[in-house]
Amino acid sequence: MPGALRSYYLRGMKMVWLAAPISPAFHAWLNQRGYIVWNNTERPSDVLLLEGIITSNRLKLDRDLLGDLPNVRWIARMGSGMEIIDVDYCTSHGIACFSSPGGLANSVAEHAMGMLLSLLHRIPFALNEVRAGQWIREPNRGNELYGQCVGLIGYGHTGRALAEKLQAFTPHIIAYDKYHPAPTGSMASAVSLEELQARADILSFHVPLNSETHHYYNASFVAGMAKPHILINTSRGPVCTSSTVLEALASGKLKGACLDVLEEEKNIDSILAKQNNIVENILHYPVIITPHIAGYSHQATEKMSAMLMVQLNALLQIL
Repeated sequence: MPGALRSYYLRGMKMVWLAAPISPAFHAWLNQRGYIVWNNTERPSDVLLLEGIITSNRLKLDRDLLGDLPNVRWIARMGSGMEIIDVDYCTSHGIACFSSPGGLANSVAEHAMGMLLSLLHRIPFALNEVRAGQWIREPNRGNELYGQCVGLIGYGHTGRALAEKLQAFTPHIIAYDKYHPAPTGSMASAVSLEELQARADILSFHVPLNSETHHYYNASFVAGMAKPHILINTSRGPVCTSSTVLEALASGKLKGACLDVLEEEKNIDSILAKQNNIVENILHYPVIITPHIAGYSHQATEKMSAMLMVQLNALLQIL
């Protein structure tokens, strides 16, 4: 054990592994409560001091890693999606887990709206042409969102936030959620999956990644869609099979897509470096892709940090 860490250990100090961006206020809050903050995606050199972990998609906490961290008592997830944490292991070993999905809901909803309106009105494509010295009007004639039916799959924090924004543009909002159907009087009407596939002009995913949602948007799902449609995915990349997206675009069944996440995200740098890669091929069609930034606004970081502080404060009262 390095001398400084040994000194901390002997004085009963404790450490937080910070593997996600947090607000300055949250950082100060941790310091005020006596935590040494290890700000790194690589685990600390000595784990005996480690009491808590603050993580995001940058760090996967499986049982092999958690088994090497004997004194961890809590894990705080910046954002939503607990698939990066072995929650069953944590439950069986008395490790408390927290998340903050409500903190990023507005950011994700605004981003989804921005991509959708940009796609419908061909804003990025027209902009690129103007930058290239071209003034082309007719092929860039847009389509209005008003009157189109938007189908939401998942009606949790982000699904509801998007429905709230969509109300200003179209009255036709429907939602399918297997576990939490939209209540009567909601901004979206609860429907079955079959009805959503029959009616939706625009499809937006707001689901966690698990065994039920992995490759949810696949060839069978596309075959079940009654209309050519637009796809929005701001949830998790593997929810939508990239090969299916490309095939649906090529066939015309998919009119366009707004993708903040990709199935290939874990190896994206090596994939983008290859010639004729799938992302490059998808971008031959009316598609907007952003690098997993929908929930990454400055304000979302502040809100998620505040939510985790409240939950951790309650836990630390009883530890």
